[in-house]
Amino acid sequence: MVKQFSKLLLLLAMMGGIAMGQEKAATVSADAQAVKYFSKDDLAASFAKGGTITEQSNYKVMTAHRTEGGNVEVHNNFTDVFYIVQGTTTIVTGGKVIGADLKNPDEPRGKSIEGGETRKMSAGDAIVIPAGVPHWMKEAEGPLLYFVVKVEKK
Repeated sequence: MVKQFSKLLLLLAMMGGIAMGQEKAATVSADAQAVKYFSKDDLAASFAKGGTITEQSNYKVMTAHRTEGGNVEVHNNFTDVFYIVQGTTTIVTGGKVIGADLKNPDEPRGKSIEGGETRKMSAGDAIVIPAGVPHWMKEAEGPLLYFVVKVEKK
């Protein structure tokens, strides 16, 4: 799991460099107080229940645990990055949201997606879903453990 977390951090670093520009990324990485460390025991406990492990003004890193599929989500103000640690999922991205619930207009939900692209993802796979793109974890096999990184759209 630690190796997988290292891969996720590398992905985040690459995204951060793209989002912030190299000069600002170098300044941020020099700030030792911003460094967050999570032991494998910390992560195992967090995966058992799911939740946020760190949050800053423009991003949030969470652990997630699923045993079944979920609802369609559309996040208009942030990009989602999923990194699968354990288990398998079928995820659908894009397409048209069916049964949309607009109670929260910034994050509409739905029952399914018509069209879109279906992918089977398993341990070691990652996906980046830009703001505004519908996505749906249609199925989960095993216990599905994954990191979720939410990066605010600027």
